Amino acid sequence: MLASTWRLLLRPAFDAETEASCGTSVAEAREALAYWRGRLRRLPWYRRAARAEAREMATRWQRRILVAQLERWRLAAFAGPVLTLLDRAPVGAVAARQVAKQVVRVTPVARMLAVAAAAVTVTALAVLVLVVIAIAQLV
Repeated sequence: MLASTWRLLLRPAFDAETEASCGTSVAEAREALAYWRGRLRRLPWYRRAARAEAREMATRWQRRILVAQLERWRLAAFAGPVLTLLDRAPVGAVAARQVAKQVVRVTPVARMLAVAAAAVTVTALAVLVLVVIAIAQLV
């Protein structure tokens, strides 16, 4: 390919403030995402419904940013597959738990460490019970 064609392909189709065909500009989506993440951080733990709404809106705006960015870089054809992958990917503690299970299943060293941690935990609980019984006998 010619150098001018490469330069044309490697440049964004439009700037971050211009509205993409998905109906959202990248700058607007970033601003909205920052708002919803900030709201989620500011809400107290007992406002469960409001926190759930903020979490949902943050997820929606993350998706909109992704689509707008892909359209900006002339990669809109990848938006569908990427969003499908995001929907199926485990998130948060569930993902960490699944990765930890895989590592423990596959790696013998990790398996030994898990067994050692379990043994230490059981021993600590047994010592705690013995200390409580000894204190109860003395009192």
